[in-house]
Amino acid sequence: MQNNAPVDIFQGCRAEQSAGAGNSCRVTTVKGNKMKTYMLTGIILIVLGVIAFAYQGITYTTREKVVDIGPIEISADSEKTFPLPPIVGGIALVGGIVLLVMGNKKS
Repeated sequence: MQNNAPVDIFQGCRAEQSAGAGNSCRVTTVKGNKMKTYMLTGIILIVLGVIAFAYQGITYTTREKVVDIGPIEISADSEKTFPLPPIVGGIALVGGIVLLVMGNKKS
């Protein structure tokens, strides 16, 4: 069975105030925090989506040993690219826009 009785969210505040703790109670809503989280995540995804479209891949350099004979070492720098398909940028962009709209939606 479900208990549909109303919940008194100020009960703890009243107990603190009667004990002389002053007026230090704050009530935060989960809905407000979720909206901020959606908006922040949406903005981050939009920025990452734009960056993914602009760069189309991540390039990095590795150093590899070519010759290693006693005290003599010869190494070569090798440049490698990790490609990012445009679909990744598109998904991040669309996901960011959806989260931004969900965060702005007032219901």
